[in-house]
Amino acid sequence: MDPLFATLILILLALVGARVSFSTERVTGGPRLLFRTGTHFLLVGFALGPAGLGLLGQEATEQLFPFLALGLGWVGFHFGLQLDRASLAHFPLAYHALAMGQAVMTFGLFFAGGWAILHSAGYEGSGVTLLLLGAAATAAISTPAGIAMVSSNFLVRGNVRDLLFFVASVDAAVGIVALQVVYAVYRPEAMAAGIGPDPQLALVGVAAGLGLVCGIVFLWLTRVRPGGEELVLFLLGICAFASGAALRWDLSPLFVSVTMGAVVANFGRNRERVFRVLQRWEKPVYLVFLLLAGALLRMPNLWIVLLAMGYALLRALAKALSMGALVSTIPLGAPVPRRMGLGLIPQGGISLAMAASGVLVYSGLRVGDLAAERTLFTVIVIGVMLSELAGPLLTIRLLRRAGEISPRAERALAEGDERRAEREAIRHTSAPDRVEENGR
Repeated sequence: MDPLFATLILILLALVGARVSFSTERVTGGPRLLFRTGTHFLLVGFALGPAGLGLLGQEATEQLFPFLALGLGWVGFHFGLQLDRASLAHFPLAYHALAMGQAVMTFGLFFAGGWAILHSAGYEGSGVTLLLLGAAATAAISTPAGIAMVSSNFLVRGNVRDLLFFVASVDAAVGIVALQVVYAVYRPEAMAAGIGPDPQLALVGVAAGLGLVCGIVFLWLTRVRPGGEELVLFLLGICAFASGAALRWDLSPLFVSVTMGAVVANFGRNRERVFRVLQRWEKPVYLVFLLLAGALLRMPNLWIVLLAMGYALLRALAKALSMGALVSTIPLGAPVPRRMGLGLIPQGGISLAMAASGVLVYSGLRVGDLAAERTLFTVIVIGVMLSELAGPLLTIRLLRRAGEISPRAERALAEGDERRAEREAIRHTSAPDRVEENGR
């Protein structure tokens, strides 16, 4: 297909999909998070791509990679803009230790468990280690979308809900940093030549410096309050530039754009306005990213699905063990269930973005007979979809056991009486004799 025609199709689908794709009112509880986060557009992209109808052929998809890079820059900038030191300072140090600690432990446990399984099956070598490290970086990440959905649907209030939301909102920083370190140790040119690891850790500093420079450039461009359309152009341009420059030097576009967003959040005067513009344009930009990412999916064998199930199960186990260990040792100021990790199962869009960046950085990498980066991408996409199907159910169960979901509010919601449900939720939260089942 002609790249211009393919671009027009993508833009049309993004504009239409941004209006209808995130509605969940008529969707049952299980797949609701998939629809709310737009993950189902990956399947639309898969259907349009080379492995489906072929409307987006291999050549056309590769020529549209700049749009994929723009999506990576946009996702990273949006996350980095939330790393405002004034906002983060409102939360106690113990919350930060828990969020970062469980992500680091999840990374380590996932890698150790994956390495043991693959080693026992006879899979070894630097290529396998690279793929496992990339998978571990994505496994460390949670998303607040699942918690927000459950909280909204059941009018949840309470310390456990607040703690879960904070942890899931910031722990992506660990995975993003880890992925940049992986890119610096396993250089694409060395891996393609069969050399193996070629550590160049100074590139982590280079990536941080690039993000810093891009952030300063953006602040300079917006020093005089620009109009709305002009600000959108500045955002599109700086996200595309930061991500494109990172990919040109085989750096992580997410790490660079997150650094840029953090600079703007902490030193800019128009942070709230920039954040609102990002949110307003988030859906069409994100949907273009999802459609292109879906076109990259490959399903060579059914064992890919088994690998994805193993990825999801190993990640869930690592999250549960990490949170269980840390909530027992870190003083959080209030009783916290040892099963807190069950509330962090959904992964969200940043994991998909990390996997997509691997496709761009390690394009053409093969491990044995496998197109390594495409195989890992497919495994992670299916694993993320599984986590988003199961995650909200586990979160509901956790919050019920913690006593933060009111049974009376649930009944009122089931009867369609939202006003009574809200009153019952407030009464349940403020009741002095509320039963706490934390840790059971």
